[in-house]
Amino acid sequence: MEFLLHILAGATVGFAIGLTGVGGGSLMTPLLLVFGYPAPVAIGTDLLYAAITKAGGAITHHRQGNVNWKIVFLLAAGSIPVSILLHAFFLDANFQESPEFESLLTFSLGIMLIVTAIILIFRDKMRQNAIEERPEFFSCFQFTGTALLLRGSWGCSWEYV
Repeated sequence: MEFLLHILAGATVGFAIGLTGVGGGSLMTPLLLVFGYPAPVAIGTDLLYAAITKAGGAITHHRQGNVNWKIVFLLAAGSIPVSILLHAFFLDANFQESPEFESLLTFSLGIMLIVTAIILIFRDKMRQNAIEERPEFFSCFQFTGTALLLRGSWGCSWEYV
């Protein structure tokens, strides 16, 4: 029965992603936590699954000309080093074995989901304000800096931002 429940959950999340475009991590990771998986397992499982499934979408969007490579490189220039440094200096093996690690992951996940919800709710207003009140050059860097800060502080998938 649990086997079917996991397949149904995957199909439901896949339907919601296809319908709304909302990242699966904001749906699947909390669902895996509800299923009783520890936070590191839920997040790691979802990240690997997302990496595999997003590869196809990335190729398709690239072929259709929907990828702005300048933004990709700007985001990567901040997020990759911060993620590596975070894991190298703060998330060592001893910390990952401690009870605080799962609490940190669960708390961080909750914060990221709240931030994502706020951004989605106010997305149109934020875009309008950015276009009306700031030159295009600064709007790009404001969004990029915020996204890097949020993503880099957690060191995980872009879909959480």
